[in-house]
Amino acid sequence: MSWIPRVRSSGWWLLAGASSLLFSILLWIIRFLILGQPFTGMHAFRFMVLAVGLSFLFSFLGWLGARKLWLFSNLGTLIGLILMAFYSRNMTGWEDLISFLVFLEAIAAGFILGLVVEGISLAIRLTKK
Repeated sequence: MSWIPRVRSSGWWLLAGASSLLFSILLWIIRFLILGQPFTGMHAFRFMVLAVGLSFLFSFLGWLGARKLWLFSNLGTLIGLILMAFYSRNMTGWEDLISFLVFLEAIAAGFILGLVVEGISLAIRLTKK
């Protein structure tokens, strides 16, 4: 994990910006291209706010030292985006909402898995001392 920035490094904010941009674009692609919904600035803005909020939250936790939590949370977000795109194909109505709930569940699963891995890592470091 040497490619992940050090604790309290300014590289975290670069990662936050890059992941915000990536997640925003992927959410827009799913909403407006895959689902074929008409483009509205309000929906695009809301998806961008969601992406920026998640990215900066995860990067802030990484900046504080939870590097594994950052990694698993972002993996959960990417998996959630893939699942959202998969579940939202050729569907409308409730299926759109279900695909968004699957996206949120994948984020939560990645976050929880990251917490477990960070906890195990912390326990191992404490037992070595």
